[in-house]
Amino acid sequence: MLQVKDLSVTYRARRGPGVAAVRGVDFEIPDSTFVGLVGESGCGKSTLGFAIAALLDERRNTVRGHVLLDGVDLYQLSPDQLRALRWSKLSVVLQGGMNAFNPVLRLKHQFMDVMKAHAKLSKAEMTKRIAQLLAAVELDPAVMESYPHELSGGMKQRAAIALALVLEPRLVILDEPTTALDVVVQRSIVTMLSQLQHRLRFSVLFVSHDLGLVLEVAQRVMVMYAGQIVEDKPADLIIDEAHHPYTKALLGCYANPRATRVSLTGIPGTPPDLREHLHGCPFAPRCTQRMDICETEAPRLLPLKDGSVACHLYTHKEVPAR
Repeated sequence: MLQVKDLSVTYRARRGPGVAAVRGVDFEIPDSTFVGLVGESGCGKSTLGFAIAALLDERRNTVRGHVLLDGVDLYQLSPDQLRALRWSKLSVVLQGGMNAFNPVLRLKHQFMDVMKAHAKLSKAEMTKRIAQLLAAVELDPAVMESYPHELSGGMKQRAAIALALVLEPRLVILDEPTTALDVVVQRSIVTMLSQLQHRLRFSVLFVSHDLGLVLEVAQRVMVMYAGQIVEDKPADLIIDEAHHPYTKALLGCYANPRATRVSLTGIPGTPPDLREHLHGCPFAPRCTQRMDICETEAPRLLPLKDGSVACHLYTHKEVPAR
């Protein structure tokens, strides 16, 4: 359904080469699949999501590569063609989605604005559709008469997700949709989202820095570091069968709540400066398993039996059987 091919994004700078936020990313998302994208802050996750939706300002960045939705390259479309595709085939819930509503309009009018622009429905049909969507995200349909400030943070985020689904898109990109919420509300929204995705059969790209949260709901997890995908694996395998040292290090930052003794290991060092030209493996300065080749040659993404990994540990030998 979605194919991303050799996608790169560079933010322009007044001096110097700019910031290479996304560097040669390739992946696919089939129909009705829930995919998580995780990594530290600044690794390029949000930029990748915006680039897939063709939302980046062309005056401030350079995008190279291809994003194909149902075989159509979004970067070959005119602005009018892109406008027709958004909401109907592709929608986005932003990190600040809770504050994306117009504060002086009732919720129902903001839903209707989208439907008037992209669909031919009567007022009664639009009202019925809004009530169905609010009920689907576990909100009372009467909420449509409310102003945004009358809703709690969790309610506004649920409404933002409902708005993203108003025209039944094929793909929904969620950029850190639960970051500003407390843990209990995070869990309820993520559970609700997983149930919605399973029932309505749309695909999700869930962008988050919280690997534990992503593992709760995703079918597949992509791990991003320094603008690149370094591991791509089914979610049910990644805990016990992670291959990339960075993925293992991320897992070491989370505690097992059922364990009698908790052991956490942080990741030493800091991510590389993406304004600089990177030599070798970007994770090498922080990696406990680095080799000489890691300092000079960048690893490529290699296919595995289940997924793929970009690491020299697996370049010249088979991945050890588990």
